Amino acid sequence: MLRKEKSHYIEDLKKKLAAADSIILTDFTGVNVKDISELRRQFRQASSEYLVAKNTLIKRAVADTPLEVIGPYLAGPTSLVLAGDDGVKAAKIIVKFAEEHQSFAVKAGVLSQKLFVGDQVKKIASLPSKEVLVSKLLGCLNSPVTSLVFVLNDTIARAVRVLDKVRQAKQVQENS
Repeated sequence: MLRKEKSHYIEDLKKKLAAADSIILTDFTGVNVKDISELRRQFRQASSEYLVAKNTLIKRAVADTPLEVIGPYLAGPTSLVLAGDDGVKAAKIIVKFAEEHQSFAVKAGVLSQKLFVGDQVKKIASLPSKEVLVSKLLGCLNSPVTSLVFVLNDTIARAVRVLDKVRQAKQVQENS
């Protein structure tokens, strides 16, 4: 690669890294091209990108950015997973692929500006999806309001039942 091409590649990589919400570094040693192509297809479907780059170019792209923390993990064959808004989905794809391919390994990941190493990425993959977490949160937020409505409704219903009993008692007195 010529110096000019390298600088364009580094600038392009900087833009991709800045746009990604989550980044996962992997070691793809021993994985054949067919399997990597299938992995790339899975990431495209998950609105993520899988790319292989030279460690020195990645180091230059992350220099003087919050992603500089991945520097120590840029040794040996390295691939990057650049995930959009759902880094958990990308982590699930990586962990499943790593289970099927013993030589494939997760080096580290950055999710929400926080560094995760190896097995921590597997723990992230065990989290429920973003949609499930949002629905659980909404359920928790909605629960007190729903309970209040039931309590208020029950109080009104009790008052109506008491008034009905009073009405029935008066009817019985009037009829006697």
